[in-house]
Amino acid sequence: MKTNHRVTDVFKVLQDPIRIRIIEMLRFDQERREYLPDTIEAKNGFCPMDVLAILHAEDINISNTKLSYHLKELKDNSMIYLVKEGKRNFYLFNSDSLETIIRWINSIVR
Repeated sequence: MKTNHRVTDVFKVLQDPIRIRIIEMLRFDQERREYLPDTIEAKNGFCPMDVLAILHAEDINISNTKLSYHLKELKDNSMIYLVKEGKRNFYLFNSDSLETIIRWINSIVR
């Protein structure tokens, strides 16, 4: 069987617990946001400051630089996407990004 590099890339990104938590946050924790977007495109988006504040509240102490690194890794692998509103950025979960591993898992178990 030929290795699907997209599958391995997704698993590499998902091996970090902070990235897993960021994905869960973007998907399920909208009520915890302080900085709300103004546009429909960013409606459920998270400002990096909200992500950092929530992580810190959960005793996950990372720096702005480390958060930026995690957001970049997620974005570069299409797990999240960015919507810009003037000087503010909002990150949103891309549920389609998991379709590759879902299809792969289904092909293995069948």
